Amino acid sequence: MVKKDKSSIMGVSLILLFFVLDYTSKLYIVNNIEYGHSVMIVDGLFNIVNVHNRGVAFGFLGHLTETYRVLFLCGISFLVFIIIVYLILFGLNRDKLYIFALSLLGGGAVGNLYERIVKGYVVDFLDFHIKNYHYPAFNLADSFITVGVFLLLIFRVVQGKTET
Repeated sequence: MVKKDKSSIMGVSLILLFFVLDYTSKLYIVNNIEYGHSVMIVDGLFNIVNVHNRGVAFGFLGHLTETYRVLFLCGISFLVFIIIVYLILFGLNRDKLYIFALSLLGGGAVGNLYERIVKGYVVDFLDFHIKNYHYPAFNLADSFITVGVFLLLIFRVVQGKTET
């Protein structure tokens, strides 16, 4: 049975919010910056770009054939999303930080999943660099996933200390 508490409502609402933020940011980039081009924001540090990523983080698995790549990446993203929604709705842990972290992961996963299904790639646009060294471009969904994992690790460490 679904736990009809504030944590469940907050968690699902945040997943939707994070998805919408990711989707609208990518839509803005696609509609305002030509593919392969960039706009300098902070000279020598930060650009907004429009690039396509057919792999996962940093283009990893981008070398696989289209069929395998899409099936694998969509399958993993879908599975992660289902597990996260299950934990938010049915999980025993109702801690707000835990639910928030799961929501970040869920919103990021569904944001990139949607684009992979619809386009076969995700739009990356945040480009940090120092001189000629560029950190691989990423998007809001990637940021949500990274922060969500980080918060889950912090939650686990803090929870482990309070249990002893």
